Amino acid sequence: MRDPWLRGSANRWMPSPQPAGVYQLSVKDLLHENYKAWNIAKVRNLFSEDVVERILETPLVSSVCEDKVVCEEERNGCYSVKSGYKLAMCYIIGSDKYHVAGNWNGIWKAQAPHKARHLLWRLCRGCLPTRYRLLEGCAVARDSWCAVGLSSVLHNDVYQQTNAMDRIFAVCSNESSDTVGRVAVLLWCIWHNRNDNVQMPRQIGRYAFDAWNDWYSVHKLQSNSVSGTTEAYLVRWEKSALGWVKCNVDVAFVSGSGRTSMGLCFRDNSGQFMAGMTQ
Repeated sequence: MRDPWLRGSANRWMPSPQPAGVYQLSVKDLLHENYKAWNIAKVRNLFSEDVVERILETPLVSSVCEDKVVCEEERNGCYSVKSGYKLAMCYIIGSDKYHVAGNWNGIWKAQAPHKARHLLWRLCRGCLPTRYRLLEGCAVARDSWCAVGLSSVLHNDVYQQTNAMDRIFAVCSNESSDTVGRVAVLLWCIWHNRNDNVQMPRQIGRYAFDAWNDWYSVHKLQSNSVSGTTEAYLVRWEKSALGWVKCNVDVAFVSGSGRTSMGLCFRDNSGQFMAGMTQ
Protein backbone atom coordinates (compact mmCIF):
# COMPACT_ATOMS: atom_id res chain seq x y z
CA MET A 1 0.00 0.00 0.00
CA ARG A 2 1.78 3.08 -1.27
CA ASP A 3 -0.43 5.84 0.20
CA PRO A 4 -1.09 6.47 3.91
CA TRP A 5 -4.72 5.65 4.73
CA LEU A 6 -4.91 4.59 8.37
CA ARG A 7 -5.26 7.13 11.19
CA GLY A 8 -3.57 6.58 14.55
CA SER A 9 -3.40 8.61 17.75
CA ALA A 10 -3.68 12.43 17.58
CA ASN A 11 -5.22 12.03 14.11
CA ARG A 12 -1.80 11.26 12.58
CA TRP A 13 -1.06 8.77 9.83
CA MET A 14 -0.26 5.40 11.35
CA PRO A 15 2.98 3.70 10.22
CA SER A 16 2.48 0.06 9.26
CA PRO A 17 5.55 -1.98 8.25
CA GLN A 18 4.50 -4.34 5.45
CA PRO A 19 5.91 -7.37 3.67
CA ALA A 20 7.07 -6.77 0.10
CA GLY A 21 3.90 -8.23 -1.43
CA VAL A 22 1.58 -5.89 0.46
CA TYR A 23 3.01 -2.78 -1.20
CA GLN A 24 1.05 -3.41 -4.39
CA LEU A 25 -2.28 -4.05 -2.63
CA SER A 26 -5.19 -1.64 -2.26
CA VAL A 27 -7.70 -1.35 0.58
CA LYS A 28 -10.27 -3.26 -1.48
CA ASP A 29 -7.89 -6.25 -1.50
CA LEU A 30 -8.37 -6.55 2.27
CA LEU A 31 -12.14 -7.07 1.84
CA HIS A 32 -14.12 -10.18 0.96
CA GLU A 33 -14.82 -10.48 -2.75
CA ASN A 34 -18.58 -11.01 -2.58
CA TYR A 35 -19.57 -8.58 0.20
CA LYS A 36 -18.19 -5.53 1.97
CA ALA A 37 -16.48 -6.79 5.12
CA TRP A 38 -12.91 -7.07 6.29
CA ASN A 39 -11.15 -10.34 5.52
CA ILE A 40 -10.00 -10.76 9.12
CA ALA A 41 -7.76 -13.75 8.46
CA LYS A 42 -5.97 -11.97 5.61
CA VAL A 43 -5.56 -8.74 7.62
CA ARG A 44 -4.08 -10.58 10.62
CA ASN A 45 -1.70 -12.44 8.34
CA LEU A 46 -0.32 -9.26 6.72
CA PHE A 47 -0.10 -6.68 9.53
CA SER A 48 1.06 -6.32 13.13
CA GLU A 49 -1.48 -6.55 15.95
CA ASP A 50 -1.80 -2.81 16.63
CA VAL A 51 -2.34 -2.11 12.91
CA VAL A 52 -4.86 -4.94 12.70
CA GLU A 53 -6.92 -3.37 15.49
CA ARG A 54 -7.00 -0.02 13.69
CA ILE A 55 -8.02 -1.62 10.41
CA LEU A 56 -10.84 -3.66 11.93
CA GLU A 57 -12.09 -0.58 13.82
CA THR A 58 -12.53 1.29 10.53
CA PRO A 59 -16.25 1.24 9.62
CA LEU A 60 -17.30 0.17 6.15
CA VAL A 61 -20.14 2.18 4.61
CA SER A 62 -22.14 0.27 2.04
CA SER A 63 -23.16 3.38 0.08
CA VAL A 64 -19.58 4.33 -0.85
CA CYS A 65 -18.81 3.04 -4.32
CA GLU A 66 -15.08 3.71 -4.37
CA ASP A 67 -12.39 5.33 -2.25
CA LYS A 68 -11.27 8.87 -2.95
CA VAL A 69 -9.00 11.47 -1.41
CA VAL A 70 -10.91 14.21 0.47
CA CYS A 71 -9.90 17.37 2.33
CA GLU A 72 -11.44 17.38 5.81
CA GLU A 73 -11.03 21.18 6.05
CA GLU A 74 -13.72 21.65 3.38
CA ARG A 75 -17.36 20.60 3.62
CA ASN A 76 -17.41 19.37 0.04
CA GLY A 77 -14.14 17.48 0.52
CA CYS A 78 -12.35 19.39 -2.25
CA TYR A 79 -9.01 20.99 -1.45
CA SER A 80 -8.63 24.74 -1.99
CA VAL A 81 -5.80 27.21 -1.53
CA LYS A 82 -7.84 28.89 1.20
CA SER A 83 -8.19 25.70 3.24
CA GLY A 84 -4.49 24.91 2.77
CA TYR A 85 -3.52 28.40 3.94
CA LYS A 86 -5.85 28.14 6.93
CA LEU A 87 -4.36 24.79 7.93
CA ALA A 88 -0.80 26.12 7.57
CA MET A 89 -1.62 29.20 9.68
CA CYS A 90 -3.12 27.02 12.41
CA TYR A 91 0.13 25.07 12.49
CA ILE A 92 2.25 28.23 12.61
CA ILE A 93 0.14 29.92 15.30
CA GLY A 94 0.12 26.79 17.42
CA SER A 95 3.88 26.32 17.11
CA ASP A 96 6.14 27.78 19.80
CA LYS A 97 8.78 28.32 17.12
CA TYR A 98 6.70 30.88 15.21
CA HIS A 99 4.35 32.21 17.88
CA VAL A 100 4.99 35.74 19.19
CA ALA A 101 3.13 36.72 22.35
CA GLY A 102 1.52 40.15 22.40
CA ASN A 103 -1.65 42.19 22.09
CA TRP A 104 -2.33 41.33 18.44
CA ASN A 105 -6.06 42.01 18.81
CA GLY A 106 -5.23 45.57 19.80
CA ILE A 107 -3.47 46.05 16.46
CA TRP A 108 -6.32 44.68 14.36
CA LYS A 109 -8.94 46.66 16.33
CA ALA A 110 -7.14 49.96 15.70
CA GLN A 111 -9.27 52.57 13.93
CA ALA A 112 -7.03 52.89 10.88
CA PRO A 113 -6.79 51.71 7.26
CA HIS A 114 -5.76 48.09 6.85
CA LYS A 115 -2.42 49.07 5.30
CA ALA A 116 -1.52 50.97 8.51
CA ARG A 117 -2.54 48.07 10.76
CA HIS A 118 -0.59 45.70 8.55
CA LEU A 119 2.48 47.90 9.01
CA LEU A 120 2.12 47.60 12.81
CA TRP A 121 1.93 43.83 12.37
CA ARG A 122 5.11 43.86 10.27
CA LEU A 123 6.87 45.98 12.89
CA CYS A 124 5.94 43.58 15.69
CA ARG A 125 6.86 40.51 13.63
CA GLY A 126 10.31 41.95 12.91
CA CYS A 127 9.71 42.26 9.16
CA LEU A 128 10.78 45.91 8.89
CA PRO A 129 14.49 46.76 9.32
CA THR A 130 13.83 50.47 10.07
CA ARG A 131 11.30 49.78 12.84
CA TYR A 132 13.21 51.75 15.54
CA ARG A 133 13.71 54.81 13.32
CA LEU A 134 9.97 54.99 12.71
CA LEU A 135 9.42 55.68 16.41
CA GLU A 136 12.09 58.16 17.44
CA GLY A 137 15.41 57.14 15.97
CA CYS A 138 15.78 60.36 13.98
CA ALA A 139 14.77 64.02 14.16
CA VAL A 140 12.28 63.68 11.28
CA ALA A 141 10.34 60.98 13.14
CA ARG A 142 10.31 62.92 16.42
CA ASP A 143 9.15 66.13 14.74
CA SER A 144 6.44 64.23 12.86
CA TRP A 145 5.05 62.86 16.13
CA CYS A 146 4.85 66.40 17.50
CA ALA A 147 3.26 67.79 14.33
CA VAL A 148 0.41 65.28 14.43
CA GLY A 149 -0.27 65.93 18.13
CA LEU A 150 1.02 62.61 19.47
CA SER A 151 4.10 63.81 21.34
CA SER A 152 2.45 62.90 24.67
CA VAL A 153 2.27 59.27 23.50
CA LEU A 154 5.85 59.29 22.20
CA HIS A 155 7.32 60.70 25.42
CA ASN A 156 5.06 58.84 27.87
CA ASP A 157 7.23 57.06 30.44
CA VAL A 158 5.07 53.95 30.11
CA TYR A 159 6.06 53.53 26.45
CA GLN A 160 9.84 53.71 26.76
CA GLN A 161 10.50 50.03 26.08
CA THR A 162 13.71 49.09 24.32
CA ASN A 163 12.12 47.63 21.17
CA ALA A 164 9.33 48.67 18.83
CA MET A 165 7.21 45.56 19.40
CA ASP A 166 6.87 46.08 23.16
CA ARG A 167 6.15 49.78 22.71
CA ILE A 168 3.41 49.17 20.15
CA PHE A 169 1.80 46.47 22.30
CA ALA A 170 1.90 48.84 25.29
CA VAL A 171 0.19 51.59 23.29
CA CYS A 172 -2.46 49.12 22.09
CA SER A 173 -3.15 48.03 25.67
CA ASN A 174 -3.37 51.49 27.25
CA GLU A 175 -4.69 53.83 24.55
CA SER A 176 -8.05 54.01 22.78
CA SER A 177 -8.52 52.36 19.39
CA ASP A 178 -8.70 55.85 17.84
CA THR A 179 -5.32 56.85 19.27
CA VAL A 180 -3.78 53.54 18.18
CA GLY A 181 -5.20 54.19 14.71
CA ARG A 182 -3.62 57.65 14.57
CA VAL A 183 -0.28 56.17 15.65
CA ALA A 184 -0.57 53.49 12.97
CA VAL A 185 -1.29 56.04 10.23
CA LEU A 186 1.60 58.24 11.38
CA LEU A 187 4.05 55.32 11.32
CA TRP A 188 2.81 54.36 7.87
CA CYS A 189 3.33 57.95 6.64
CA ILE A 190 6.88 58.07 8.07
CA TRP A 191 7.67 54.70 6.49
CA HIS A 192 6.12 55.76 3.17
CA ASN A 193 8.13 59.00 3.25
CA ARG A 194 11.36 57.02 3.59
CA ASN A 195 10.50 55.09 0.44
CA ASP A 196 9.17 58.02 -1.58
CA ASN A 197 9.92 61.69 -2.06
CA VAL A 198 11.42 63.09 1.14
CA GLN A 199 9.20 65.67 2.84
CA MET A 200 9.60 67.97 5.82
CA PRO A 201 8.60 66.57 9.25
CA ARG A 202 5.69 68.97 9.63
CA GLN A 203 4.39 67.96 6.20
CA ILE A 204 4.50 64.29 7.22
CA GLY A 205 2.67 64.99 10.46
CA ARG A 206 0.04 67.10 8.75
CA TYR A 207 -0.44 64.50 6.03
CA ALA A 208 -0.88 61.78 8.66
CA PHE A 209 -3.36 63.94 10.57
CA ASP A 210 -5.45 64.65 7.45
CA ALA A 211 -5.22 61.06 6.20
CA TRP A 212 -6.52 59.61 9.45
CA ASN A 213 -9.34 62.17 9.77
CA ASP A 214 -10.46 61.53 6.18
CA TRP A 215 -10.41 57.76 6.67
CA TYR A 216 -12.21 58.01 10.03
CA SER A 217 -14.96 60.23 8.61
CA VAL A 218 -15.61 57.95 5.64
CA HIS A 219 -15.39 54.82 7.80
CA LYS A 220 -17.97 56.14 10.27
CA LEU A 221 -20.23 57.29 7.44
CA GLN A 222 -20.13 53.85 5.85
CA SER A 223 -20.76 52.14 9.20
CA ASN A 224 -23.82 54.29 9.82
CA SER A 225 -25.12 53.61 6.30
CA VAL A 226 -24.74 49.85 6.67
CA SER A 227 -26.54 49.82 9.99
CA GLY A 228 -29.55 51.44 8.34
CA THR A 229 -30.52 53.36 11.47
CA THR A 230 -31.28 57.04 11.85
CA GLU A 231 -30.40 57.20 15.52
CA ALA A 232 -27.94 59.86 16.60
CA TYR A 233 -24.35 58.69 16.98
CA LEU A 234 -23.66 57.88 20.63
CA VAL A 235 -20.33 59.11 21.97
CA ARG A 236 -18.88 56.62 24.43
CA TRP A 237 -16.55 57.59 27.21
CA GLU A 238 -12.93 56.54 26.68
CA LYS A 239 -10.28 56.31 29.34
CA SER A 240 -7.35 58.68 29.39
CA ALA A 241 -3.71 57.75 28.83
CA LEU A 242 -1.63 56.45 31.72
CA GLY A 243 -0.63 59.24 34.08
CA TRP A 244 -3.45 61.52 32.88
CA VAL A 245 -6.80 62.51 34.40
CA LYS A 246 -9.88 63.09 32.24
CA CYS A 247 -12.45 65.74 33.13
CA ASN A 248 -15.93 65.46 31.58
CA VAL A 249 -18.19 68.52 31.63
CA ASP A 250 -21.93 68.76 31.03
CA VAL A 251 -24.05 71.91 30.94
CA ALA A 252 -27.85 72.23 30.94
CA PHE A 253 -29.99 75.25 30.06
CA VAL A 254 -33.58 75.66 31.24
CA SER A 255 -35.44 77.37 28.42
CA GLY A 256 -37.21 80.60 29.39
CA SER A 257 -35.96 80.66 32.98
CA GLY A 258 -32.48 82.05 32.45
CA ARG A 259 -31.09 79.32 34.71
CA THR A 260 -28.03 77.21 33.92
CA SER A 261 -26.51 74.20 35.67
CA MET A 262 -23.25 72.36 35.15
CA GLY A 263 -21.43 69.26 36.35
CA LEU A 264 -17.81 68.11 36.40
CA CYS A 265 -16.46 64.57 36.77
CA PHE A 266 -12.78 63.60 37.12
CA ARG A 267 -11.63 60.04 36.40
CA ASP A 268 -8.22 58.40 36.18
CA ASN A 269 -6.90 56.28 33.31
CA SER A 270 -8.69 53.17 34.65
CA GLY A 271 -12.08 54.92 34.76
CA GLN A 272 -12.22 55.24 38.56
CA PHE A 273 -14.07 58.27 39.92
CA MET A 274 -11.74 60.79 41.60
CA ALA A 275 -13.75 63.97 42.17
CA GLY A 276 -16.84 65.79 40.97
CA MET A 277 -18.76 69.02 41.28
CA THR A 278 -22.19 70.39 40.38
CA GLN A 279 -23.40 73.97 40.35
